[in-house]
Amino acid sequence: MSKLTLSQLSSLLFRACDDLRGNMDASEYKEYIFGMLFLKRLSDLFDQERELLAKDLKEKGMAEVVIAGQLTNPDKYTFFVPEEAHWSHIRHLKTNVGTNLNKALEALEDANVDALQDVLKGINFNKKIGQRSLDDDTLANFIQNFEKIPLRDENFEFPDLLGAAYEYLIKYFADSAGKKAGEFYTPADVVRTLVEIVDPQPGMSVYDPTCGSGGMLIQTRDYVRECGGDPRDLALSGQESIGTTWSICKMNMLLHGIEHADIRQEDTLRHPQHKAEDNELQRHDRVLANPPFSQNYIKKDIDYPGRFAVWMPEKGKKADLMFVQHMLAVLKSDGKMATVMPHGVLFRGGEEKAARRHFIERGWLEAIIGLPAGLFYGTGIPACVLVMNKKEAGSGDTVRDHVFFINADREYREGKAQNFLRPEDISKIVHAYRTMADIPGYARRVPVSEIKAEDFNCNIRRYVDNAPPPEPHDVRAHLHGGVPIVEIESLDHYWTNYPGLRERCFVPRPDDPLYADFTPTVIDCRALAELVKTDPSVAAAQRRFLETLEIWWAENLPLVEDLAPKNGQKGNVYELRRQLLATISDAFTGQNLLTDHQIRGAFARYVDDLKADLKSIAASGWGSELIPDTDILESQFPELLAVMEQKRLRLAELSALYAAADEEDYEDSDDTGALPANEVKTLKAELKEASAQAKLAKRENRDAAAFLTRAKFAESRLTRHKALEDEGKRLKAELRATEKKQEDLVAAAREKISPEEAKAVILDRLCRLLVQTYEGYLRADQRACLAELENLHGKYAVTAKEIEAKRDEATAKLKGFLVELGYE
Repeated sequence: MSKLTLSQLSSLLFRACDDLRGNMDASEYKEYIFGMLFLKRLSDLFDQERELLAKDLKEKGMAEVVIAGQLTNPDKYTFFVPEEAHWSHIRHLKTNVGTNLNKALEALEDANVDALQDVLKGINFNKKIGQRSLDDDTLANFIQNFEKIPLRDENFEFPDLLGAAYEYLIKYFADSAGKKAGEFYTPADVVRTLVEIVDPQPGMSVYDPTCGSGGMLIQTRDYVRECGGDPRDLALSGQESIGTTWSICKMNMLLHGIEHADIRQEDTLRHPQHKAEDNELQRHDRVLANPPFSQNYIKKDIDYPGRFAVWMPEKGKKADLMFVQHMLAVLKSDGKMATVMPHGVLFRGGEEKAARRHFIERGWLEAIIGLPAGLFYGTGIPACVLVMNKKEAGSGDTVRDHVFFINADREYREGKAQNFLRPEDISKIVHAYRTMADIPGYARRVPVSEIKAEDFNCNIRRYVDNAPPPEPHDVRAHLHGGVPIVEIESLDHYWTNYPGLRERCFVPRPDDPLYADFTPTVIDCRALAELVKTDPSVAAAQRRFLETLEIWWAENLPLVEDLAPKNGQKGNVYELRRQLLATISDAFTGQNLLTDHQIRGAFARYVDDLKADLKSIAASGWGSELIPDTDILESQFPELLAVMEQKRLRLAELSALYAAADEEDYEDSDDTGALPANEVKTLKAELKEASAQAKLAKRENRDAAAFLTRAKFAESRLTRHKALEDEGKRLKAELRATEKKQEDLVAAAREKISPEEAKAVILDRLCRLLVQTYEGYLRADQRACLAELENLHGKYAVTAKEIEAKRDEATAKLKGFLVELGYE
């Protein structure tokens, strides 16, 4: 069997969920998926290690009896899998399935107490969901779905594939779980922002006191690896209060190969678990967190009360700054922390104001970053990031005398369910933070004296107001026409990038240098859209940009080709990313179409989207598995795709016919034969009744012609309708059969592709996707230009006098109608 790619493994795992989706929602069955995945993975890994151990011992000439003894030695395995937890036993379960799965998890945990204590026993396959638990048949089918998923190391395209798939599943469950998702998942873009801000280095200890499923810690490891460091030099620690979430986090770490992570379960505020040898709290170099927003806490029997210089009210949902004080208490004297907080902590009075004052007067509060609304699951409120830095905080009269404010709440990508930070947004935030330079309307270094004058109110808009300026309206232009030159010149970015576009949109007004008119070709907004779309300077600017991109790709292609393993040495995706990111930024120095943040952000997005493929190339070379099925079908079987598309179109037509037939006042003017559902029911009853009446008439020697005519008419109409239904069923069956056939065709075609041919196809795809990524950014700039022009047209294309004239004309016409009708 060929090695699994991330998309193939993810697809197999999603199919494994199919039997559970109809019985419970994602937040309820996620632990079953994770538990079964863990059972199968550890069993396959155990078999893999047992085979290698037997081979090694046999090659050393050991006796069979000695080998047999060693094969049952738990110390020889990463995880020892007892018989009742082994997949060879689980795969045959048909009765009492839930109970036997629970026993398997318990046995696996007991056999590996050091790594798995309390991780698996909390998963209960007999748990009631609503009024019932999952029956034996459902669970047996669930097991058989996992039977199809090979989970040995040798089955993976790259070593961390299973961890990547696990993360993919966690995000899927977060997307499906709605508000509950906030308990175990922080969006990856927010995590990335925090990680880049604290900039962890090899040799450091990193701690997350509310670690959820572990995303902060995993991204910290990945970041260190991206920067060329050894992630094994990181000490990772986390604490989580919710038992099932803690279990998910532990499994997440183990499946990512992070066995050394110290993940504890308890309420962090009441009972912090990470302690030094002297029983004091452990100190860490970096702390990252996204604590639960605005919750209560219990002060009674709280451990280490010295952590809290300012006690928040137990009630009133104000535990946020209690978490911050805990993080500060476990931060080393030169450590840095970043945490997500609700905006309320920045301006509310009382104890929260006292806490802000405490942080600022000690020089700990280094930066406050405002984030866009709608980034987090279950809440649409905007959040902020507090950055605390004890290094260079000072003491006495020499404490840090400023706080750096960043207002980034207007820069994001809008999504259907939630919003997202784009790579260029993250780049801009991090760059502003690292340089601490003032950026009008975005970032400002605010003296502490100014914050004191505001009574320690840290509302971001008090210091960095990024509200757009009011829309200018020129009264003279509204009255007499023309477009103000000053507003045209405010779009200088576009005139510089697209030379000649201004002249194609505007002509100077004779004897009036302060105003211009739209050119005669701009008769309406649609004409503007066509003008920008077909403008030669827009096309030329984009073409020059893409030519530069293609030259850069050609120059750096050897680096991409060298990613494949050579002489037993695997490639390094993170080193490649670092090299290419630096050179692509240099390649576009001097152009103004896209900002440096957009250049770097677009490339970061491109690499992130293809990270799994790049890791596969680095680990396994140019395998044909990396060529998407659609690419093989389009190149090898275009006729098949054309036939399938025709059938899908016909199915869509039939669906539209049925939908139209069920509408009120439906008339089959095209004589399609489609009938409304209620008419089908009526005709069937009429056919049955007429047929029965005709038979009765024949038995009684009466004339049955009228009944037979009625029956024949009803049958004729039903036959035509049924022909359409039968056609739909046939098309669906043919499509299913073709889809199954196309899987075999793709597999057969893939086998014939040599590594060199695969390399050429994959490199072409990588180049194509890179170009498409930047084309998206170029189109966005073009759309922004059009929007500005349409705004000017909407304001000034029609004067107030013209509007009044049309109004007067309409009024006169209305009066004329009234006179004709006899109203004066």
